[in-house]
Amino acid sequence: MKVCMFTGIFKGRPLEEAAKAAAEIGYDGLELQARSHIPPESTREDISRIKDVVRSHGLEVPVIYSNLSGGYARGTAEESRKKADLIERYAEWASEIGASMICHSPGGPAPDQAEAADYERAADWISRVAEALSRYRVRLIMEIHHGGLVETVDSSLRLMSLIPKDNVGLILDPGNMEIAGDDYGANAVKRLGHHLFHVHSKDVLFFDSKPADQPTGQYKGRIFAVGLMGHGSVDHRPAYEALIKNGYTGYVSLEAQPAGEDPQRIALHEYTMFKQSAQL
Repeated sequence: MKVCMFTGIFKGRPLEEAAKAAAEIGYDGLELQARSHIPPESTREDISRIKDVVRSHGLEVPVIYSNLSGGYARGTAEESRKKADLIERYAEWASEIGASMICHSPGGPAPDQAEAADYERAADWISRVAEALSRYRVRLIMEIHHGGLVETVDSSLRLMSLIPKDNVGLILDPGNMEIAGDDYGANAVKRLGHHLFHVHSKDVLFFDSKPADQPTGQYKGRIFAVGLMGHGSVDHRPAYEALIKNGYTGYVSLEAQPAGEDPQRIALHEYTMFKQSAQL
């Protein structure tokens, strides 16, 4: 397994700073967050500069994280087309930078609120986007995330069964799956099988009541916050062991962004904990 750093850790900081830190710590690559380092209004000059920065530090870019949820299940055709067109623009940039995957999810509703037609409409649009991405030899990956159609292993596989494209896959995200209350260990890795293209890693803390000094989220009555690896309740080791056993050679992206923490400290801490957990 290779390890990359999610550049959102360095949000508000230059990409050069993020790349330098990642290279010095020992990361193999960067997952470029669109919101932080490759926004929709980027120019060709910007893309060329990003490519130069990454290469000058000996790093790869396996994924561009689009920060764009499709909303395909219940959006209008016009809304869906605009988002699909933007993802195709990112595919062109990904091809130039050397990124082989773009993270773009279909959006909600959550499985317990979804109807069969929601899955069908989302699958149709994801298939259209995947067809466009195939022209650039770029794959589309959907992050398993609470609150969306791809919230659990079951719902993710249900949607995948409706998408007849081999360049569409899933991101195993134990932190998000813990929030959703779903299994994310060895059995999840086994069930996702060949649909598993990428992995996200972060820890999550849960609280009985909202803390006064920490930003939190809430889902299905549970209050949570992202924390430094080892400070929360997510045990990534079973998933890592299963990935290694199954011969997974892709990337694990370390994406924790705890509020108030120094980016350099986050990047080093997460890398160290990953190496320990994965026994690499």
